Amino acid sequence: MDQEGKVVHRLFGKWHEGLYCGIAPSAKCIWRPGSMPTNYEHYYGFTRFAIELNELDPALKDLLPKTDARFRPDQRHLEDGNLETAAAEKQRIEELQRCRRRYLEENNMEHVPKYFKKVIEANQREAWVSNDTYWELRKDPGFNKVETLKLWLWFYIGRLKGNWLIL
Repeated sequence: MDQEGKVVHRLFGKWHEGLYCGIAPSAKCIWRPGSMPTNYEHYYGFTRFAIELNELDPALKDLLPKTDARFRPDQRHLEDGNLETAAAEKQRIEELQRCRRRYLEENNMEHVPKYFKKVIEANQREAWVSNDTYWELRKDPGFNKVETLKLWLWFYIGRLKGNWLIL
């Protein structure tokens, strides 16, 4: 839809068949899934594209913020086939998230996103847009200079609005 709510394109399809634009049966196919990798069943049935989404390129490692999901240990273990360790890590990370949320609520604090801001679009809908901080920091690489919560460690000391939080 455009800003006035008028339909611009009609899209439909299935993830395993393709994406079509238009009205059936004369709609145009605009995307088809790629071929499946060898031994795809060992990779949870993911396509090559899906497998590569979480790949941590060594050349990017120092450019990414430490909060990038590609650093999540549970995902790394899952990709390595260590299912039990991955499940335990996921549980631990989720508990850390709950602790942080509880701490913020108990102290009447609010999480403020570092790289995005909420705006009201012309159609009166809320949307999150970049505040351009991410790309500026990535140039330097300045993420090593940015104070961030150590999301994946067993314990950490993170600073939240002047208060030290130990988890």
